[in-house]
Amino acid sequence: MSIDPYAACPGGKDKKIKFCCADLVGELEQLDKLIEGEQYSAALEKATRLDAAHPGRACLLATKTKLQLSSRGFDQAMATNQAFLAAFPDNPLALGQSAICAALADNMQEAAAAFDAARESMPAEGATTEELTRIAFTLMQAAAQAGQVGMAQGLLEWVDDRGLGSEDNRQAVAAMIGQEGVPPALRARPALLPTADNSPWRFEFQAAMKHADEWRLTKALKTFRTLKGVAGECRELFTNIAILCEKLARPFEAAEAWVKVAGLPGGSEDDAIEAIGRAIVLEQEANPERSPTVPLSQAMLEIPATDTAGGPLDLDLVEDTLRHDGRFESVPFDRSNWVSRNAVPPRSVWRVYDAAVTEERPALLLASLLIFGKQTDRAPHAVLQGFGPDLAAAREAAEPLLHAAFGEAAATSLTTPTNWLLSAQFRPHTPSSLTPDQAADSGAFDKAMRQQREAVWSRFVAEWPATPLPELLGRTPREAVGDTDGRRRVEAMLLAGQVTAALEPVREAWTTLRSDLGLAPESPVESAAPVEELPPMRWHRVALGPLSLDQLRLLLEMSIASGFELSAVRAATEVLERTKTPEAGTEPADQWRALSFLEERAETTTEKLEILGRLRKIAAALGASEAMLDVAELRLALQRGDQISMQRMLDRIRRGPQDQRVLQAVAAVFAEAGIDLSAMAAAQAGGMPPPGAAGGGGPAAAAPPASSGLWTPGSDAPAAGGGEKKAIWTPGS
Repeated sequence: MSIDPYAACPGGKDKKIKFCCADLVGELEQLDKLIEGEQYSAALEKATRLDAAHPGRACLLATKTKLQLSSRGFDQAMATNQAFLAAFPDNPLALGQSAICAALADNMQEAAAAFDAARESMPAEGATTEELTRIAFTLMQAAAQAGQVGMAQGLLEWVDDRGLGSEDNRQAVAAMIGQEGVPPALRARPALLPTADNSPWRFEFQAAMKHADEWRLTKALKTFRTLKGVAGECRELFTNIAILCEKLARPFEAAEAWVKVAGLPGGSEDDAIEAIGRAIVLEQEANPERSPTVPLSQAMLEIPATDTAGGPLDLDLVEDTLRHDGRFESVPFDRSNWVSRNAVPPRSVWRVYDAAVTEERPALLLASLLIFGKQTDRAPHAVLQGFGPDLAAAREAAEPLLHAAFGEAAATSLTTPTNWLLSAQFRPHTPSSLTPDQAADSGAFDKAMRQQREAVWSRFVAEWPATPLPELLGRTPREAVGDTDGRRRVEAMLLAGQVTAALEPVREAWTTLRSDLGLAPESPVESAAPVEELPPMRWHRVALGPLSLDQLRLLLEMSIASGFELSAVRAATEVLERTKTPEAGTEPADQWRALSFLEERAETTTEKLEILGRLRKIAAALGASEAMLDVAELRLALQRGDQISMQRMLDRIRRGPQDQRVLQAVAAVFAEAGIDLSAMAAAQAGGMPPPGAAGGGGPAAAAPPASSGLWTPGSDAPAAGGGEKKAIWTPGS
């Protein structure tokens, strides 16, 4: 690739190549060819030689920093970037690359400030816009991974505002931010507020707004701060400070500002609760380990050679004892995961429950127990891992059977008490075998799942109100509701749980907590255009009857896209109600969308099958393929252990069009059920029933409730030292 000597300097200088590095045009062309050919090591070696021969050249320093980042030489990249900044302190590319270096050092506040300075220093003609756009997308990913939602969303707003990058790239990064997990309170994106025309601080306020509109966020924040002394009771001022602090990765200051907003006159109680909700999340961002916390801990013991009676202790005997104790359950694990990280895999892995499961009572999962055999440099040993409050009970269950005592537990990570209660897993009772009639009736599977959910939420409703919480500054919900600030904090937590609850029992639990704590029920809200007029945390309260069909469709789609489950369920249900009235104007596509959404959230397999039947009728009316409906019904048949239905669905799928998407979905369904398709094919070829078929065993074990990304007892042990840091920079990306 030949370089145009009249192109902008690749080092971010506000000059043409001809006037800043004309003597390096040939060398820069060679560097570009090496990078295009993905010969990054050779390119870095050449850039290093050129930098030594021509010190202080912006184009070489920029290229060298980029290549060092791409080769994961982070320390070297930071050193080169420091030299780049020292030589060119106002260079936008040097500032942008320093933002990447700061993000790699987990200093997101410094990264946000550096990128803001880079935008401000950018030439009017945008000579380095393309490179800064790449840096912006990189920083969005880093901010999302670090939990700095405001910074990630602010960067996305900037690239949207300037039309930078492709539409596909912007949509992809928006989806990535959502996948990293945006708390409900932060899913609304409030806009900066203007001040009144007659306010005495109007001139300074408008100057700050102009800075913000032109993406000089640090200057805007600094100007707003100067007004605190004269506008200390101005809601618009502190709202704008909070928004800018979120975008500049200053969560603690943003939280303080939102708390201030909640306490100022002029806003509604809903406004105050939503402001406190944002503050709670931002406080957690600023200090994830604030007290009180629940540790995820590990304890270890060395398995003795003899039992308590002095007889020899064999590991096979130990494992047999565990196998016959109803409080322990052997679980499969992937040995290759251990071997791939050069770790010795355990002999066996066990789940430890608080009691043996019965038909009347599911068992609470307390911890995981890993048994390791004798190794060259150490004796047989066991590792017990679980959440702190559960570990003591797990010790009492395991130590007598292992004939030794565990050492002191060491915390490996921390979570909040609320997350600990929400991550509870229960082992429900499942029959050892089912007749075809029982499987088709689905009563056993649905009963087990219902029993499991009820156990989780009954425990949560019973224990949460009396549990000290960091979100409530160490108080329990019962204590906090006694004053205005505490009550708003409790209501914000209840609201966040309620609006994202996908299942009816979960929504009922949050409603029960509201009642038990003496809080008033929520009142309906009237709005003809709720998506445009209301914050999303209020969508679930909208009176749906007066809404036009177009507004109802918009509410359904936006609720689904942003994860507000309660408002989406209400909107989908209203769509189906309107299908009963011909003059309502709904179309088969509306019914399809509503039913598809509700099928995923139906509580029982019976309800799911009823919805799938309705979807089949609509598919026939639309002339659409039913193949994916067959896959959904196949999943239900596997969950229920219904061999007859499973075989029928497989036959339908085989006879249907061999669409690659359908085949992948079938493979995913069998993988979820723990069935090896290759082994299944071999068994069928030999005339044997497929693995997992009903008649030999019961239904698939009830799946544990979805967790919030935390490791919970019963899952694979986390890798020692955590995973490798994700790469966030590649040349030319």
